[in-house]
Amino acid sequence: MPPQAVILLGGKGTRIAAQFPDVPKALVPVAGRPFLEWQLDWLRRNGIRRVHLAAGHKAEVLAAYLAKRPAEEMHLSLSREPAPLGTGGALKFVEPFLATDPFLVLNGDSLAPRLDFSTVWKKIVHSVENPDAEHGARLFAAPIEQAGRYGTVDFPEGGGPVAAFREKQNQAAGWINTGIYLIPRSMLALLPAGQPASLETGLFPALVRTGRLEALPAPPPLLDMGTPDGLAAMAHFLYGEDSTL
Repeated sequence: MPPQAVILLGGKGTRIAAQFPDVPKALVPVAGRPFLEWQLDWLRRNGIRRVHLAAGHKAEVLAAYLAKRPAEEMHLSLSREPAPLGTGGALKFVEPFLATDPFLVLNGDSLAPRLDFSTVWKKIVHSVENPDAEHGARLFAAPIEQAGRYGTVDFPEGGGPVAAFREKQNQAAGWINTGIYLIPRSMLALLPAGQPASLETGLFPALVRTGRLEALPAPPPLLDMGTPDGLAAMAHFLYGEDSTL
């Protein structure tokens, strides 16, 4: 069975809030539709039918949108964190809502439209010799020609254990975190309950030190609507003839 997906939607979207002050980032229009719908389309194409929305800022607006949304075969649920908890704290908060092990995590402002997760998932399932064994977390990374404002991920060619996370630096190319992760539920025990925590600067570096974080390559592009320029580039791609969506 495909894993349940959790979309992290707790951020305020401060870099684009001036353009869209009345809606949460998930409902910002991109290429004529709320961004959330593009993410749900991607999940649907990859066989995922159960999605939990880990909301925060303007969660009531998102809840009202879902209430009016036509019913479909995809099961959507929503929770609201009581205070900003960061990516790690938000994931710990939704632990009671998790229905599968492992589960898929998506950042609420990015999209890797050409990643065929369903094929990767089948390979993972078929490669597991011992279903009861402890398996690490997996992070999808996409190549980029100009790393610029992004930090990069070091891992073996073709995929393998993450060796290091590199801070933002002047380098022409590298592999960047897509914000898409496959995480075993057991690893939530490493996150503090009810406290702000970060996946990127807290949990993942800890997993690297113990060899429990694997990076898998994802095809470009990685689209990020968290800035005005990124939002425009995403819309341009999704409107384009070369889009696979």
